[in-house]
Amino acid sequence: MMSNADRYHFADFTLENYRRLLRLARQNYVFRTYTDFDAGERFVLWRHDVDLSAHAARRLAEIEASEGVVATYFLCLHSEFYNLLEREIVACIHQILALGHPIGLHFDVGFHGVQSEEHLEDLLRREKRILEEVFEREVLAFSFHIPTGPALYCRAFRYAGLVNAGAEYFQGQVGYCSDSNGYWRIRRLEDVLREGSDRCLQVLTHPEWWQDAVMSPRQRLDRCIQGRAEKMRAWYERTVQEHGRPNLDWE
Repeated sequence: MMSNADRYHFADFTLENYRRLLRLARQNYVFRTYTDFDAGERFVLWRHDVDLSAHAARRLAEIEASEGVVATYFLCLHSEFYNLLEREIVACIHQILALGHPIGLHFDVGFHGVQSEEHLEDLLRREKRILEEVFEREVLAFSFHIPTGPALYCRAFRYAGLVNAGAEYFQGQVGYCSDSNGYWRIRRLEDVLREGSDRCLQVLTHPEWWQDAVMSPRQRLDRCIQGRAEKMRAWYERTVQEHGRPNLDWE
């Protein structure tokens, strides 16, 4: 009986293999962003929806920069796992930008309860402005976070001046591969890149799924949660110590 590790290719999701996949992609495609691609060329739009970890995003950005390729990092204002106003997270994003990667808006449909395209545009303008004020960088594209309801049918190329990563053009004319939930949900990226049958391609990855060692998706998730918890504890203990205050326990 085939194990989950084999069925879902757990070994694909290491940082070493990530670098290898970038090199494989570069053999058949030119890396572009959502505002500089040419429909007539064999381009790949390499995209990260940063759901859980800005620190993992920074690691991938460093690998990409060392390989001479560019990716777009879509940031969520309503993540349950990181705070874009937190000092250390802000530093991570600035480092990603310094490496030459653009940022986009990862728009959480469920948080807002989008009712119409007009409502969507109003909300996108608001969140775009926040991202641009925090990071002092123009935001030119957005992606949906778990689109539901009316958002499923919002497929225009642009809303509120932002390129829509889920536009009809990208869904109909561009190949797609995603690692959502820590496994290849539709097609394995290795196979897609080796076959090279897609004239152009959009690759969606989530940085938290790529780690040093081979792990199951659940283990990778737990690692992000535990790492976040340890950083919070260390920050609190350091802060009270710096101010000469005890961190009281029962003993």
